[in-house]
Amino acid sequence: MKWRLAFLLALALPELPLDPFRGGAAASPGHPLGLDDLGRDALLRLLLAGSRSLGSASACALLALGLALLLAWQGRRWRGALSALRSLPPVLFLLPLAAAAGGFSAPSLLLLLAILLAPHLEPALRIQLDSFRQSPAWAAERTLGASRASVLRRWGPWGLARAAVLFPSAWLGALWGEATLSALGLGPGPGHDSLGRLLGEELPRLATDPSPLGWAALALVLGLAWSTSASAVRCEGDGQG
Repeated sequence: MKWRLAFLLALALPELPLDPFRGGAAASPGHPLGLDDLGRDALLRLLLAGSRSLGSASACALLALGLALLLAWQGRRWRGALSALRSLPPVLFLLPLAAAAGGFSAPSLLLLLAILLAPHLEPALRIQLDSFRQSPAWAAERTLGASRASVLRRWGPWGLARAAVLFPSAWLGALWGEATLSALGLGPGPGHDSLGRLLGEELPRLATDPSPLGWAALALVLGLAWSTSASAVRCEGDGQG
């Protein structure tokens, strides 16, 4: 979890300088992947776009887990609505909304993804919290008349530890949700470069005019898909054990 949170710093990185007159330059020792169509160093753009997408996924996952904890604790009256939201993957809800709105800004996409991911995370957290509510420790807290602040201070770290087990799954869902919408042209505009936007530009060219940046972007995506899926499975297995 910690290495994923480090990518939050990438959200504050500035855009790369543009030099359209040098756009499309071939690979060279100074630019191993060449320059893109707007004259940006392709390797730096790949690293920046990927890091920003990972940082956005970390921010979205944290927000989704916070909402899921709130739903697990207080969301009993909304169980029917939550079940309906869990019936389809979040991206299938977002696609028609994004198409109708003409695309989402980065903050809007992050917030909507977190809201749609939270119901999928809520059942696992609810099981943990319900078992705690039925434990002697919770009964003792209520019997002794502990304040909400005292309960939160004492049991907050325990709840966060339970939520942290689900962080890789939430992070993975947020990452691919943003990448899918951006690759389809329904994500943040040109002012917010991301892995999805890079894929949307480069992948269609692989069959006709492949570039080192396109192949590198594809390799990065495949590597992320393998590593994040394996990590999520491993973390969830540890949580169940």
